[in-house]
Amino acid sequence: MGLRARKKRQTREAIADAAAELFARRGFEAVTVDEVASLADVSRQTVFNYFRSKEEMLFDRDAEVEAALIGALVDRPPGTTVVDVFRAHTREFWDRQRAIGMPPHGFWAIVESSPALRDYSEATFARHGRSVARVLAAERGAPTDDAGCHALARMLCGVNVAALTCGLHRLARGDDAAAVTREMVAEADRAYALIERGLVSAGGR
Repeated sequence: MGLRARKKRQTREAIADAAAELFARRGFEAVTVDEVASLADVSRQTVFNYFRSKEEMLFDRDAEVEAALIGALVDRPPGTTVVDVFRAHTREFWDRQRAIGMPPHGFWAIVESSPALRDYSEATFARHGRSVARVLAAERGAPTDDAGCHALARMLCGVNVAALTCGLHRLARGDDAAAVTREMVAEADRAYALIERGLVSAGGR
């Protein structure tokens, strides 16, 4: 990464960190863009150069998360199923939580405290599902609006999202991190196994 790219990344991270700190301290709705800009030591216009909305400031890693998931699907080795990819994706998330504990600023506590952020998170998860469906359709030579591909994508994404949101909710209220991690991985594995058995019965993969 060149100097210019590093500078841009640092500025983006400074804005996101400032926003999360203010949201955690005062609540999402009460914080203005000008206040985020001031804490990040940038102009209001600079904030909008990097983020289109306050919601995006909190979900600043969303594009990376989606790209990683889609990349894992597209580039999976021969013999690796879509369920395998999602099972690994969910486990990797909880492995990171085991290592670092709650995300900085209590990320999910901020989300749960705001109706706007809860709606934004649901829209984000739905968009990920549509992206997964497009990959599945392309692999099967099906149209992008194939109902079967969208149904499978929603099931897979639904398990991952359920493990993420239920687990982060428990962490935000103070439950033991090791126990939450262990239980979320186990619950997700059971749900993925159900999908896997259904796919085998239907002759899918």
